[in-house]
Amino acid sequence: MIKHYLFLFLFPLCCPDVSAQAGPGSNPIDDILKECRDDKENRNPDGSIQCEYAARIAWEKEIDKTYKMLLAILNAEEKRLLKISQKDWITYRDNEMLYASVFYKNMKSETWLVVNAVRLTSIFRTRALELQEYYDMKLLDGD
Repeated sequence: MIKHYLFLFLFPLCCPDVSAQAGPGSNPIDDILKECRDDKENRNPDGSIQCEYAARIAWEKEIDKTYKMLLAILNAEEKRLLKISQKDWITYRDNEMLYASVFYKNMKSETWLVVNAVRLTSIFRTRALELQEYYDMKLLDGD
């Protein structure tokens, strides 16, 4: 029971980003994640972790899709540099996911596992939005 209250207290503190972003003009993945979190059956650590996992998978697909779209419109030098950047990001992602997983699993409360899930989703979300921004800017430039 105490763990449940701790979860209800800590969850809004660790996860304000999606709540603030969901709504008009937000990304559909954020909207789906908010709906999942708002479902009363998911208002527990396991449900929240499942919501985050689903969002992380969706963001990963978004990264792959946008990366391919961006490569299709870049010149040769930009493509070369983006490939290097993406390779380095994958290394960062893997290392950060490993570290965060070990760090949060060593915490005493299972609530930290939810914080870990949010952190992992954030890694993918950030990269997807970065790539989308590059793509949008390239289109706006008309190059």
